[in-house]
Amino acid sequence: MTPQVILRSAAPQELRYDKREAARYLGCRTNTPALDDGGLFRLVASQLQRAVSAKACYAVLPVRITGTRVDFGAFSLDSSDLAKNLAGCNAAILFAATLGAGADRCILTYKKTLPSRAMLLDAVASSMIECWCDDLQAELTAGKESCPRFSPGYGDVPLTVQREVLSLLDAQRRLGITLSDTCFMTPTKSVTAFIGLKGEGTA
Repeated sequence: MTPQVILRSAAPQELRYDKREAARYLGCRTNTPALDDGGLFRLVASQLQRAVSAKACYAVLPVRITGTRVDFGAFSLDSSDLAKNLAGCNAAILFAATLGAGADRCILTYKKTLPSRAMLLDAVASSMIECWCDDLQAELTAGKESCPRFSPGYGDVPLTVQREVLSLLDAQRRLGITLSDTCFMTPTKSVTAFIGLKGEGTA
């Protein structure tokens, strides 16, 4: 049975970022004077909010774990790390989210003219997509017992799993996400993940 795929989008004012996380992406300590930036982070975040088109889609799939084999019905994989993360779950949310091509274009423009601004844009955009994923996870798991988000490329889950996730979600058509030969996503400010659910039915 083909799972139901649900779409989400975010208005620009809904997209937040974490200044300390952005500073960490820049390689700064959280107590660095760079955090007292005279509003530069806010300026860059506002610029990104005007440039991005934040979209996401997700599906809820059954989970069956046998040893290190994790079976989602539509596909399966061997991963001791994911099996541990999803232990006790009978369902999982598979989702993909992106800030869209606008973020990449904005960063690329400044790489050619003002590299320091491009670095700041990149860091804030990375924080922005992670914060939006946090907000989506909170929305999708409200009132439910869930596991921490787990993305392909972490632990022993290979990036090649991106192919199955994005194919199942039809993310190229729905979100404009494509994969390189090495399974890196474009737009670059995109995330795929598994979120385990305990005691849940599936859609």
